[in-house]
Amino acid sequence: MKNDIEKSLADNEYTQLKKNTVNAKGQLTDSKSVRFYGADNKGVRVMFVGNSITLHGVLKEIGWNNEWGMAASSADNDYVHILMEKVRKLDPQAAFCICQVAAWESDYKNGREKYPLYENARAFCADIIIARFVENCPGKDFDGAVFKKEMSDLLGFLNPTGSAKIIMTTGFWRHPGDSEIIAYAKENKLPVITLGDLGDNDEMMAKGLFEHSGVAMHPGDLGMKTIADRIFAALRNCFE
Repeated sequence: MKNDIEKSLADNEYTQLKKNTVNAKGQLTDSKSVRFYGADNKGVRVMFVGNSITLHGVLKEIGWNNEWGMAASSADNDYVHILMEKVRKLDPQAAFCICQVAAWESDYKNGREKYPLYENARAFCADIIIARFVENCPGKDFDGAVFKKEMSDLLGFLNPTGSAKIIMTTGFWRHPGDSEIIAYAKENKLPVITLGDLGDNDEMMAKGLFEHSGVAMHPGDLGMKTIADRIFAALRNCFE
């Protein structure tokens, strides 16, 4: 029997994906694709590999005047900062890195061309990688096999020692790449957190808070908290 994600995609593959009208290009300048929080700390090293939900720079033309995960009400309320706070309670000396890969997503078929943007993230040598991206990969002519291979190669690039523990998630808006993420996680015995049900629920978005419909379709504070809680359920196992 097909799982819920597969059934949803079979019924209407792009219904949720069309909600994301925030352009994958211009989310951050190239020089800001990677940033660090307490990089010199001596504790566990955690990398967030993501897109606008992880970090989006100021873009006044769409009414987004912040520089944190879209569309949380503050930096402290995006899923990255919530998770950082949770991890610090387990390891006060934890170090964090954000690697924003919207540029890779938008041209995943030529993903290797974007690697120079992420050299500093590679050098971070993360102990834990949270891979929470897919939504900006174009739905038109989506090639699941190519996506899966390029995703695997990207994660390999960001994990040069091969020793990082990797946690995967599916898209906040259901995406045809979700099935490839699930398959990759299964093949590599990695935890995978499904999030597509959140994109079905208006309460999880920032509707009514932003004029631009694409921004408003991003997770609001409740959506961000729910994403963080689901990821942390797997992340905390890395400390046992």
